[in-house]
Amino acid sequence: MNNTTRAKILQRCFEAIAEKGFETLRTDKEIARLKITKGAFYHYFPNKLELGYAVIDEIILPMYLERWSNLEGRTQGVATAVLAIIEKEKTQASDKSIAKGDVLANLMIEMSHADAQFREKLENVLEAQVKILQKALLAGKAAGEIKSNMDARSMAYSMIGSLHGCYAIAKTRASKDVFTLMMSNLQRQLSESVFEPVVA
Repeated sequence: MNNTTRAKILQRCFEAIAEKGFETLRTDKEIARLKITKGAFYHYFPNKLELGYAVIDEIILPMYLERWSNLEGRTQGVATAVLAIIEKEKTQASDKSIAKGDVLANLMIEMSHADAQFREKLENVLEAQVKILQKALLAGKAAGEIKSNMDARSMAYSMIGSLHGCYAIAKTRASKDVFTLMMSNLQRQLSESVFEPVVA
């Protein structure tokens, strides 16, 4: 047994979680699809919850940090970079991704009440994103790109919540077009209410 086997288990189970949620995950079915033994699975993960924790720490957290990575260390061009990140989410959306929804938002709704450690790990993913956005927005304020009366931390929460909401509503409507319209409206709201006009 090696780390390649562990990585395959994590990736396969993450895909299943993203598809249908954590509580419906059948680890026996997923390891059968990978053609590995139950012993190999339990060597790495003593139970389903431990697997879930590892999926959050090792796949979901890096995935969401990657979303905002272009903001890290940025001291100018923050507004443009934020809009570009939203544009990327909008243009990369597919019927399949809309049907799945946002995996973090799905898990927060599904699992926050079910297990305290699961909730804490989901909160860590949220907080890590908030910190990146908060720091970038503060840099944007210092550069005069973002309105001075904007509270960076609350705005970071609002932006992340808006993204989750766009996915949730589009998933319920089963419509990529709804997602596109809502994301475009988010871009417009940020441009009008949060970001200072670009001076040519």
